[in-house]
Amino acid sequence: MTEEQVQHWFDMFGSLGYIAGFLLPFIEAFIPILPIIVFIIVNVNAFGWFIGTVLAWAGTVAGSYIVFLFFRRLNNTKYMKKVQQRTSVQRLIHFIDRRGVIPIFILMCFPFTPSALVNIVASMSHIKAHAYLTVLIISKFIMIGLVGWLGNDITTLFSNPTRLITIVVVIIIVWFVGRKIEKHFMSSSEE
Repeated sequence: MTEEQVQHWFDMFGSLGYIAGFLLPFIEAFIPILPIIVFIIVNVNAFGWFIGTVLAWAGTVAGSYIVFLFFRRLNNTKYMKKVQQRTSVQRLIHFIDRRGVIPIFILMCFPFTPSALVNIVASMSHIKAHAYLTVLIISKFIMIGLVGWLGNDITTLFSNPTRLITIVVVIIIVWFVGRKIEKHFMSSSEE
């Protein structure tokens, strides 16, 4: 699908295009097999980098947080207690509880992370809801901003090494910001 075809599709639907630009990343939070990278690139090419990024970011943050809250409410159900008793799930929960938000932050900064799984496991941990929302807001903006920036004109990545160096620097900054967030929220134990 070319950029002109995507733009024509969004123009044809007018303001509904903005709704689709929000809803597609929102739905991806519930159905992780959907291609979030494609949705981000389509948004950025249809609406420009800023609006496309904001639409995709708002949709994925809202969807991810709703998944987190939904499964947090189900934590005391019989089925979820069985899931929590699995050794692999317990290891993940204990890892998150010991390490704080930094592993989640780093995972959420990468576009290939199954965010639905991270949302569900995080909902079983002792992370406070507001701390998780903060992690989602920052990490998803970084991930979507970078993917949108690359997807806006991917050919310049190979012809302009400055862009590649910038991405490496941003990844290092993400790591340092993640450490700060972890220190801030490490005292969070239970809601």
